[in-house]
Amino acid sequence: MSDSPTNMKRVVLSRTLQHPLTLYPTAVGVLGAVGIGLFGPVTVAVAAAVGGLGLGLGHLATQVFVRPDSVAAQHFRELHEQLSARRAAAITSLEARLKKCASLEGSRAYADQALKQFKMVQKRFDTMQELLEAKFERTELTYSRYYVAGEQGFLSVLDTLDDMVSRMQSAGAIEPGYFSERVSALKRQKTLAPADKEEMRTIEERMKLRESQLDAVNTMLTFNENAITEFDRVNAAIAEVKGAKAQTSVDLDSAMHELESLAQRAKKLSA
Repeated sequence: MSDSPTNMKRVVLSRTLQHPLTLYPTAVGVLGAVGIGLFGPVTVAVAAAVGGLGLGLGHLATQVFVRPDSVAAQHFRELHEQLSARRAAAITSLEARLKKCASLEGSRAYADQALKQFKMVQKRFDTMQELLEAKFERTELTYSRYYVAGEQGFLSVLDTLDDMVSRMQSAGAIEPGYFSERVSALKRQKTLAPADKEEMRTIEERMKLRESQLDAVNTMLTFNENAITEFDRVNAAIAEVKGAKAQTSVDLDSAMHELESLAQRAKKLSA
């Protein structure tokens, strides 16, 4: 993804291109260049072209080549603030809502597994934070990059669990007992009136909706199991980091990339 935490060069370039000190002076410079093309080397146009392009492109070069770590660090600080707020809000009521779903007909096993996943992914994320702090300094850019990637992975699981709760609630409002009761009653009739046939059709459609919601919940549970495995891979890779703290392994970068991609896969799953 374009703002991937571990793709620092892209992060720095994208952020710098959108910075006012790059955008506005460069725009003025381009207008000045257009003015020169239309009216010749008029003093105002030349000044705008030279000054604007010089300032805009100079800022771009400084940020990208001279101080990229500073730009990236600011990016990760802002991302961390946003993700932490979302994470705290998601955790607040999710556990209680999952427990409530366990009482819904047909959802007990799903809700129990989802609740265990909720606790497991919290434990994995806490472990990841402890390992990062053991291997890197909090002020290091590497720490921020991987911590934010972990937060994104954690949130993808929380978002999936939240979606599962909604689907279990939707399915739980559809009573299979009533469906069986009405089907039995209708089948006892020798002939079905048009209204009875329509009733059969609509209650069967209702049950299909219930089944589709529970099928989606089951798919999301599998997604979360994969996500938890990715967290285990990441934690194992962090634990194996040796030597200079700034040095990371190919295995860690690979595992982090998979963790980052979870957020995009979660969005597609919920679509």
